[in-house]
Amino acid sequence: MPLLRSSPRRTAGALAALVLLAACGDDPASPEARPDDAPASAFRRLLVTDTLPFARIYDLAAATPTRVDSMGGLPGRVSYLYSPRGRVALAHFRAQHRVAFIDGGVFEQGGAGVRQAPRLLGLHEGTLPTHGNYLGGVASVFFDGTGEVAFWDEQMVAAGNLRPMLTVRAGPAHHGAGMAKPGGQFVSASIQDPRNPALPNGIVVYDRSGRAIDSTRTCPGLHGLAGNGEGVLYGCADGALHVAMQGSTPRFAKIAHASDARFGVGTVWAAEGQPRFLVRMSIRGASPASTANRQIGVADATTRVMAPIALPELDWTAAITYDGRHALVLGQSGTLYVADVATRQVTGQLARAVAAMPTSGTFVTPGFAEAAGVVYMTNPSQGEVLELTLTGGVPAVARRIRTGGTPERVVVLGVRTDRRLAAAR
Repeated sequence: MPLLRSSPRRTAGALAALVLLAACGDDPASPEARPDDAPASAFRRLLVTDTLPFARIYDLAAATPTRVDSMGGLPGRVSYLYSPRGRVALAHFRAQHRVAFIDGGVFEQGGAGVRQAPRLLGLHEGTLPTHGNYLGGVASVFFDGTGEVAFWDEQMVAAGNLRPMLTVRAGPAHHGAGMAKPGGQFVSASIQDPRNPALPNGIVVYDRSGRAIDSTRTCPGLHGLAGNGEGVLYGCADGALHVAMQGSTPRFAKIAHASDARFGVGTVWAAEGQPRFLVRMSIRGASPASTANRQIGVADATTRVMAPIALPELDWTAAITYDGRHALVLGQSGTLYVADVATRQVTGQLARAVAAMPTSGTFVTPGFAEAAGVVYMTNPSQGEVLELTLTGGVPAVARRIRTGGTPERVVVLGVRTDRRLAAAR
């Protein structure tokens, strides 16, 4: 039976301290001056984390993005960062067993743009919060230490309700994942594999009351997932598992590599407006890694086939644009490749976008964030964030945002679409 919880565990002292620190940010306490009419980009901010326990928030409306808040005193280094629709960011602190909720202070309300002071809304406690996901306006956090998945409605969090709308657990603690289904009326949680207790081999689908309605164990070594308007794709050791809802009934379908069934999936990226998924495919256990046994590719839930994007080198990390039309693949040489998701053809590249990936020692992997027509990528070794445009699928540096330190993870908060908004009244 699933475990349904209704209240989070919190530490009042830590929460009070964090709220106090957040109140000491660089922004004034009152809303800023607003134009009568402005592009959506005037209501965007960039949240950038560092390898140290603080984060910076930049106003993207200015010609030279200005820092509007330095959010210090966080529990530790942010281990995961994301935002469902740009209203609130969720920051995981795995080692400190906490999740923080950060309001960027920029959003749309009734067709008008709003600019306010950013603020830290508070904390939720749970053992080893690891992967986070979202679909629509519902965010999910998987806690490796308990095997629980907690779900939050982004608008409810923005209104001050930090209590999960639902928490489920399909079994014992393991390194797993879970997320909402399209429409948010159903959610999922991974199931531990009894033969390999550290990993899951399937999922359970629940309704919003926490009642289990169906399950499958056809995804050995489950790792990686993302969702779009069509459904959710889970990475498996033997391909991928697509789950779509037909009314109140889950439909499970396996997706295989176009030419080699040995390829599994370990990471998935998706955009809500794009029916295809971007995936990292590999023959698990193959060594050394090469373009023959590890590839970035596109998975099509309609044809149930995934096929590679032809790249001249191994990927370091990847992402998908806001509209889902282009794949962003950072090669280990530091070159950024852009490919058309529909055709899988490379449309452009930016040589030496960042320094090459080190071959030994510890290092920081660059992070991506997206909004309409623009991409942000951290450049950790240079203490900056690159703002990139993709005209015709060709990447170009539009601005360099100097952050100092070692910028790691990044997310766009505010209005991510491309249109004009009136000022809030």
